[in-house]
Amino acid sequence: MFLLSTAVRMTNRWKGRSEGGRGRPWIVTAVLLFGTYAVALNLTVLGIALPPIASDLGAGARISPDWVIGAYFVAIVVVQPAVGGLGDRWGRRRVYNLSIAAFAAGSVICTVAPTMTLLIGGRIVQGLGGGAIMPLATAMVYEMFPPHRRGLALGVWGIAMMAAPALGPPLGGWVVTAASWRWIFLLLTAVAVVGLLLGLALPHDTGRRAARPLDWGGWVLAAAGVITLVLVSRHVPAHGLTATGLVTAGAAVAALAVLVRRSLRRPDPLIDFRMFAFPIFTAAMIVIFINALAQYARLTYLPVEFQVIRDMTARDVGLLLSPAAVAVAVTMPLGGWLADRIGSRVPVVAGLVVMAVPTFALARLSPDTSPRWILAVLIVQGLGMGVSMMPTTVAAMNVLPGRFVAQASSLTALNRQISGAVGTAFLAALLVAALGSVSPEGPHTAAEIARAQDAYNHVFLTTTCALAAAVVPALFLPGRRRMRCLQRQRAAEQEPAAS
Repeated sequence: MFLLSTAVRMTNRWKGRSEGGRGRPWIVTAVLLFGTYAVALNLTVLGIALPPIASDLGAGARISPDWVIGAYFVAIVVVQPAVGGLGDRWGRRRVYNLSIAAFAAGSVICTVAPTMTLLIGGRIVQGLGGGAIMPLATAMVYEMFPPHRRGLALGVWGIAMMAAPALGPPLGGWVVTAASWRWIFLLLTAVAVVGLLLGLALPHDTGRRAARPLDWGGWVLAAAGVITLVLVSRHVPAHGLTATGLVTAGAAVAALAVLVRRSLRRPDPLIDFRMFAFPIFTAAMIVIFINALAQYARLTYLPVEFQVIRDMTARDVGLLLSPAAVAVAVTMPLGGWLADRIGSRVPVVAGLVVMAVPTFALARLSPDTSPRWILAVLIVQGLGMGVSMMPTTVAAMNVLPGRFVAQASSLTALNRQISGAVGTAFLAALLVAALGSVSPEGPHTAAEIARAQDAYNHVFLTTTCALAAAVVPALFLPGRRRMRCLQRQRAAEQEPAAS
């Protein structure tokens, strides 16, 4: 009640300040931080809660418990292609608030779900709402600040994404240990409701508005392509290139190929693939995909590994993971500031290298590796991740003309979630092929423990190889001189609007 009453008072106060103008950029950023935090928290607490969820609802269920994670990602990647168009057509503020409301409704369903099927249904509703919040917030923060301050602004906004991993694991571990995993969803409901009340205080929409028609056919093709791609990622590592896998892969490629062809022929496509004509944007998308894969691998599979191999409690796992997220949160504004000053190339390449070395160390763990060593490895990995994340986003957004801002922010967020959906599905399939389950019962004997450890190590060896490969496209990101040129171009676009 205190949170709700405080939110209402702040809403009324901020509404008064915002009437007749765009509002104060940092105040609006603070409002967006809260909504972003609700979604980010949701992504970080369930890795720890997955084993107890599987224990409570997994028996006799026809759906694998790892779909509690996978269904959320699939819902996100289904809705995100349309977020840019919906924001341009209906306004970012309106779509943002509707999205938070949908996220809250999905959280309520998950709280009371009596079966695995209904729980996954609630996760889908959560994903449909949460999938729009990140790209809308990115676009609004980006548009409120001048080009030479966007890196810092996005870095500060990104603290919400990393403050959640800092609080999420220990909070989730404490809630699961002291009460029940259902209380996690109840907490998410409360956070979302407060975020909605604060969202109602947002000032008038930022950026451009365009009453362009929504490309429904493109949306169907995008959803079909992404869903079949996720199914292929789950099927092939576990079963090989069977006839089913080949047919599904062919369907995914065909749907995405038709989507690209349709986009290039339409004046108002769902996803404007002409953005990929900018080499910097293409390079940034590749780096973002791999960076997100490393993040989701850590957040999803390390908690399960520690609980399965080391028999750690959920609370202890959360305490072990949270310092790494603090390291990311601390260095994320630094990465954005460096991008504004010296360009994106140096901080991104350095960050990827710093990430790859400790990720390789995670691929060399044994059941008796010291927790202190693991903690140090995770902190170093977090430092590299924080430095590299926002400079990549800044490069992707700054290279594009202003008319692409909404679509670029949606596509950047979509890229991260496709990495989460496809990447976690692929890594989950590796574990299922080796162990029969992402979170197997036991193991009990030394041989079973060693086999399980090898399977989890293989997940992080795969992630290490991906991070090493990401250095190549990172070399094509803008340096100091090129970034200054891009900032001047974006500033010149704003001058006619200001006059």
